Parts: sequence; structure tokens; C-alpha cells
Amino acid sequence: MLSPKYVARSQCALAFAVGLFVAATPTLSSAADADPTKTYAEGIPTLEQLYASSEYAPPATGPKLQPGKNIIFLSCGQASVGCAGPALAMEKIAKLVGWNYKIIDGEFGVNDRYNSGMRQAIAAKPDAIVEHGISCTQIPQPLREAKEAGIPVISIQSLDCDDPKTAGGPSEALYVQMQFNKDFKSAAEFFYQAGFTQASYLINATQGHAVIIRDKYTGSLQGDYQTAGQDAALAKCSDCKVVASVEWVASEAGPSGVLNQKFSTTLVRHPEANAVLLTYDSVATSYGISKMIQDAGRADSMIVVGGEGYGPAQQLIRDRAGLTADVGQSSEWMAWGAVDTMNRLFNGQPLVPQGIGYRVIDASHNLSSEGQDYSPPNPPIDLEGTYLKSWGIK
Repeated sequence: MLSPKYVARSQCALAFAVGLFVAATPTLSSAADADPTKTYAEGIPTLEQLYASSEYAPPATGPKLQPGKNIIFLSCGQASVGCAGPALAMEKIAKLVGWNYKIIDGEFGVNDRYNSGMRQAIAAKPDAIVEHGISCTQIPQPLREAKEAGIPVISIQSLDCDDPKTAGGPSEALYVQMQFNKDFKSAAEFFYQAGFTQASYLINATQGHAVIIRDKYTGSLQGDYQTAGQDAALAKCSDCKVVASVEWVASEAGPSGVLNQKFSTTLVRHPEANAVLLTYDSVATSYGISKMIQDAGRADSMIVVGGEGYGPAQQLIRDRAGLTADVGQSSEWMAWGAVDTMNRLFNGQPLVPQGIGYRVIDASHNLSSEGQDYSPPNPPIDLEGTYLKSWGIK
């Protein structure tokens, strides 16, 4: 057994070595030194292209809005800004169009809340249930019960049971999937594109020399597809590598949770890392990883990329406080798109892509007004005006 004095000396030596490395690392906390028009790896979009967005206008025409519908939204967990965003945005839309609306908090599935929450929604006999961020494989039996009751369950950013990555093989589809974009319609394609976009920014910002620590959410297939997208982009960069992936599930999250302990240890073990990939804004903000990076004295020597574009994350970018960029996606647009999906379903019309995409945000590009979540610039994209007009509402 090592003596306490030996352990203490070793810890001091490691801390000193890390300090030397950080002091010697060139500033890489922004993409300012990178050429926005240059391709740093073949097959990777330039910074200029990433800033320009993959969004396009929502559908301009559609069936007349069905009045007086009763809708229940099962949220993946209202304590997380990423889960709460679409639910709260839809609440405003429902009030605007005169639909009855209720949010059930899935509380991250703790104490089987996803299953009980879906059954609670079914018992209320709504016209439709909307869920967000909960894979079909997490609640298959309640989804079958909803199907038997004739209640459609509209999915936002969730994988269905017919997904080819499903453990044990795919089975019947139980969700009505909102279509995001003509180029990536499904949730699987959407998350893959998110990961590809995140890694593309890192490749450009580090000028093709990214040494990466990343978190990897393993609680559902969303994380698998996002990681696959990152890997596909990084495979195109000859001098980029992932030195550590910190795996976690929802129950391990929080300011002092297992995720933080794992990430803190990983940060110390890899002083050579100059980049970080974070799956969601909440990892950077409410889970405290950006603060951890800043407290470690590495906010000025790392490119840190998150994904969602909520107001608190954008503030970290403004303050240069452990987050460099975010892959902005509009939760407001997802809510409008889900309402349009339901309305087409109620009218017996085919579903269509909603135009939802990504727009990279950093300190010099695409920041929203202070305190505001990311939403597409208006003009050219007027979400409320376009959707209401398409539904026959002035």
C-alpha cells in the first residue's frame, strides 16, 4: 500500500504537470484564427457554411386547423432546459389556437415515471399525446396501450421501436414521427446530423488538429446516433482524435452527479486535449461541465461545443465561460412542427418535412438577443405567421 506522503507528492506532481501543459497550450477558445472559407478536411463543411444553417421555411400550405383538440405533452424532464423547451413552447401555441393542453413531467424516467406518465396521459383520453426525448424502447407497453385506445403518440426527437439499432432487433413502429427536414427527416437522422455538425465545427476551429474529450449519453439511441455523426466527421480529419468518451445516463447527471465526477477525472487525465464535445446544453449549464472547464483554467485553451442553443448556453458563449459554440436548433420550431403534424393527422393528410435544421452559434455568429433561446431569424423565417396562415388563421 502506498504511503499517504507518496500519494500526496504524486498528486502535487500531476497537478504541476497539468498546470505546465495548460500554461503552454496556445489559446484555442474561439474559431477566430481559422479561415471561415477554408476546408480543413475533405468532406467537412466550412465554418461559413456551418454558420449559414440547414434550415428552410416551414410548409406554407396545409389543412385548416381542427378546433378544440385536447393534447397532452409527456416531457422527458422539465428540470432540464432541453426537455422543457418544446413543452413550454407548445403551451403558448395551444393557447394561441384554442387547444386544451397539459404537460406531464416524465422526470427523466426516475421511479418508472416515463411509463406511469404515458399511462396517466392515456387515461385522460386526449385526441393526441406528444412526447419528447423518450425512446419507444423505454415505454413500449404503454405505447401499445395508446395504440389500442386509438390515441396517436407524436414523437419529437425520439427513436421508434422499428429503429435498426434497437436492442434485440427492430419491432413495430409505435410513434407518429414528426419530419424535421427534407434532408434528414427522422429523429435518427436529425441526431446524426447534430453530431456531424458539432464535430465539423471542432475540426475547423482547431484547424484540423482536434484532440477531444466528449460526453456520450447512453440512456437512449439518440446518443448513439449523435456519436455516430461525430465519428463520421472526425474520420475525415487525419490529425483529429477522441482521447476519452465519458458515458452517462440521466440518473448520473446533475451538479454533483456521477457524470461530473467522471468528467473531472477525465479532464485531469488528458491535459493534451484542446477540444470538448457536449451532447446537450444542460451538460454545459445545469450539470456544470462548462464551469468545471473554467475552474480548471482551461476555458482559454479549449474549443467546447454544445448542442441546442438555449439562452443559458448562449450566455456562457458570450462570457467565454467554458463554452465556445452551440449547434442551435429551435425548440419553438419543433413545437410548431409537432402541432402541424397533429393537424395533418387529424385531417387525414400526409405528413411533410417542417424545415427544422441547425445553425452554428459562436461569439461572433448567430447569437440570439440576450436571455433568449435560439430561434431562426425573422425575417426570413416567420414561424408564427407562416404556420397560422397555412392553417387558415389570420
